[in-house]
Amino acid sequence: MHRPGIDLSTTREFLEHNELGLAFDCMAHLADDLGLPHGFWQHMHRAAQEMRLYSDEPHMPHRKASASCLRHLAAASGRE
Repeated sequence: MHRPGIDLSTTREFLEHNELGLAFDCMAHLADDLGLPHGFWQHMHRAAQEMRLYSDEPHMPHRKASASCLRHLAAASGRE
C-alpha cells in the first residue's frame, strides 16, 4: 500500500536484508505517528511475540518499540 508522504524505503530495506527487529522498530514508530488502529497493533504484538522482543531487560534492542506495542494494546483494552 502506498500512502503519499510516507517513506517506507528504510523499512523495506531492513526487510530485504532480513533485519526484522529493525523493521519492527520502524513500523512501530510510523504507526505511533499515524495513529494506526488496534488491529495493526495486534499484528505487531504477534510479531513481537514470535521474534521474542518482549523483555524486562533495560538494554534489550527493540525495547522501546515493543513497549509502544504493549501500551497501544493496553489502551485499547481499557476502551473495550
